[in-house]
Amino acid sequence: MIKQLLAGAIASILLTATAASAATLSLIGTGQTQLVAGNDIVPSLNGQTINFIDGAAKTVANGLFLDTTGGAEVTYTFLGGEAGHRNFAAVNGNRAFFNNGRRETAAGAQVSVTQSVSGLLDFAFGTTAPSWARGIFQNNGLAWTRSDSIDPYNFAMGFVQLSATAFYVLFDDIAAGDRDFDDMAIQIDVAAVPIPAGGLLLLSGLGGALLLRRRKVLT
Repeated sequence: MIKQLLAGAIASILLTATAASAATLSLIGTGQTQLVAGNDIVPSLNGQTINFIDGAAKTVANGLFLDTTGGAEVTYTFLGGEAGHRNFAAVNGNRAFFNNGRRETAAGAQVSVTQSVSGLLDFAFGTTAPSWARGIFQNNGLAWTRSDSIDPYNFAMGFVQLSATAFYVLFDDIAAGDRDFDDMAIQIDVAAVPIPAGGLLLLSGLGGALLLRRRKVLT
């Protein structure tokens, strides 16, 4: 009986391990591209053509997508911001904010959250000042600005893939449409969630019980 339980536990944990071994990022885009110049946060991007989504093209079905089986840890790293406006990046699952307004966030600050299922990542960029440029750009939702903004859809998010598990995400606020994508920048990395410690403890306990049973039979 214990052998059967142990075999079942091993099979279950192996399935969990297989499920937890996958976590990748991809962009569901719109075909919009831009040659970047004047980026002061990630200067290596200057001269490169990157993908972006502007406010007019943003829907609930495009953005940075996490593909996972078993869940993933998502780490957001603040790279910096260079803008006359007061902007922020919000990691909604943790209610955490990076900002380049008052009490500016230091470059390198990180927030990690767990996302258990595949889907668009739950983060956003936004502007709090000046008042005419206030708005928010959600990765897993829509873009919104004040109705009296000079150009309510002129802001955008740029995306640069670093690997299968990492992206730069770059915010371009409502300014003069300079499209330098350095008004705020973050790096997003994902890693598969490891096998739960409880599963390993269960396996260890059942193994110990089987060993004791064998000793009892031999004596």
